[in-house]
Amino acid sequence: MGPPSLRCFIHCSVGWEKVHRQTRCATYWGKGFNMGNDNSLVGAGRIAGAGKRQTILAYFSMRGVEFSERVAAASAAGFDGIGFNVAEYLKLRADGTTDAQLQAILDKHNVRILELEALRLLDDAAAKDFEHVARTFHAERVQVISPFGPDKDIDLAKASAWIGEIAKRTEEAGIHYAIEFLPPTKIPDIATAQRVAQASGQKNVGLCVDTWHVFRGAGLASLADLDFSMVKNVQVDDGTMKPRLDDYIQDCIHYRELLGAGEFPLVDFFRKTPPTAPISVEIISDALDDIPAMERAKVQAESLERTLALV
Repeated sequence: MGPPSLRCFIHCSVGWEKVHRQTRCATYWGKGFNMGNDNSLVGAGRIAGAGKRQTILAYFSMRGVEFSERVAAASAAGFDGIGFNVAEYLKLRADGTTDAQLQAILDKHNVRILELEALRLLDDAAAKDFEHVARTFHAERVQVISPFGPDKDIDLAKASAWIGEIAKRTEEAGIHYAIEFLPPTKIPDIATAQRVAQASGQKNVGLCVDTWHVFRGAGLASLADLDFSMVKNVQVDDGTMKPRLDDYIQDCIHYRELLGAGEFPLVDFFRKTPPTAPISVEIISDALDDIPAMERAKVQAESLERTLALV
């Protein structure tokens, strides 16, 4: 089964009606929270319903779109910031673009780099590049993942010490590290990610909670174990409950859907995660790749607004 028609979603709000139907039959319960993050993590809230939460257009939501166009599209759609990929940065620099030129583009559109994708645990060479980019552009969060594929078998105790050392070194710069759990890795779930973060000994090490990895992993019930104070951000997307492909990673990078166009209980997700956590919209979709950048950013922002209206 192929991805749903984005045109139908954009103009007819078919996906939105699906979210609405999910909400009417859902039950919720309250939960106390304490983010534990400082005020530097509060954004302008230009997307309706986000309040003071930062909103970020994730790097992979706009794959194939060059930097200046991506920044302009994020700004026009109302996002506070963008995700940035360090490999893209290195290519831009190799092509002759300076840090000052990149910052000028961000300043022109009143957009910040708010997250960097994605540092693999125990990758010393990459860690130096991530630190440089985070310091240069005052990025607040570095997304951290456990390796997958043939390199997945890592020592988690060593990984905790490693990220803790980096976090301690960069704490004064206000850089936070968000460990993103992925089911096919040594950090497959919330509980494991929290143990790794806690073992780092650093308050600026915590979690990224991604809807895809929750609902394609341990499920909604796993959020009951979530320590709100450790959540650095949430990444949101939608999809079918049943995988389209057997390969987890391939499914993940081809078939995500706009919020409300899939089957994930997104309102439940928002009500069971910290209400002040920055929201990164990460919809990695072959279907989205086919529409212009401005429209692509706009429909992602609109799908977030419609979902937040129900929370």
